[in-house]
Amino acid sequence: MAASAGRIFLWILGGSILGTAAGEILARLLPANPVTRFLTASVSLGATHPLTLDIRVLEVTFGALLRLNLLGLLGAVIVLVAHFRRG
Repeated sequence: MAASAGRIFLWILGGSILGTAAGEILARLLPANPVTRFLTASVSLGATHPLTLDIRVLEVTFGALLRLNLLGLLGAVIVLVAHFRRG
């Protein structure tokens, strides 16, 4: 059965979240060394300051920030491999 693009996106997002959470936990538990810093270093993509549209009746704020790190990427790959191997 073919997976939809939305379902694959959710798998990638879930794996990234789990990998990033694991990286944050490892960073707190392990002593600071070059390997720990390499695994938990992140790159931020997106708007650091959100765009606000205020038209007096309605105020809308737009913004997104994506933080990528190696463990988040590894988590996404592991979840995708597991997903495609089972089905």
